[in-house]
Amino acid sequence: MILTNTAAKRQGLIRTICRAALIILSIGAAALNFGCSVRSVATSVPSRIFREVHGLRVRSYQLTPVTDDLRAYRRVEIHALENLMLDEIPELTVKQLNVEIINRTRSLNRFESITQGDQATDAAKRIADRSDTEAVTAGSSPELIVEGSIDDYTPGIPALRYIEQGNNHAVLTVRIRLKDKETARTLGEMNITVENTRVTSNVERMVERAADEVAKFAARTTRYNTPVEARY
Repeated sequence: MILTNTAAKRQGLIRTICRAALIILSIGAAALNFGCSVRSVATSVPSRIFREVHGLRVRSYQLTPVTDDLRAYRRVEIHALENLMLDEIPELTVKQLNVEIINRTRSLNRFESITQGDQATDAAKRIADRSDTEAVTAGSSPELIVEGSIDDYTPGIPALRYIEQGNNHAVLTVRIRLKDKETARTLGEMNITVENTRVTSNVERMVERAADEVAKFAARTTRYNTPVEARY
């Protein structure tokens, strides 16, 4: 009878030890998972905060690399972008984009003279009415033409952007071409895409950023051969 009690006690002790071991293992596993979760949150939060604060990502690539030195161009003629998206983009947004391109080009103080396409046509008519000498003087310095098109636009869907943590982006894509006015030779061409990754997108801010990128491309003075640019 004594041996039976001893065996029972041993079995009870073994069961207790097993339970304790299982509890310890469970606590360890939980602690490990918690640590991984905390580390995952810690690493993802900065990028999310950055995305929510800045919200704009620019991707651009060259269709025709700029190989000429553009410092000689002190005059520029900016044409309104051709709207390939038709009624899919609001007319007000198109107007804002064209106006912002001119304003931001002026703010860079790169050119001595900046004219719009329609203004340039009127100026050409006035020059034609002057004497040949005056026309030669007026056209003595090379002039840069900035033209292009709106190739893509979507405002995104805010509800889906919230559910997908910002993946339903608002997108604006423009194609910009730089040309020599006298020879009509293409000096460079670039595709510029601005994505707004914020849950609450601001199309106006996206348009301003796109116009800023266009102005910088038009106002460049040096060659460059970088095939792709992607930045926030």
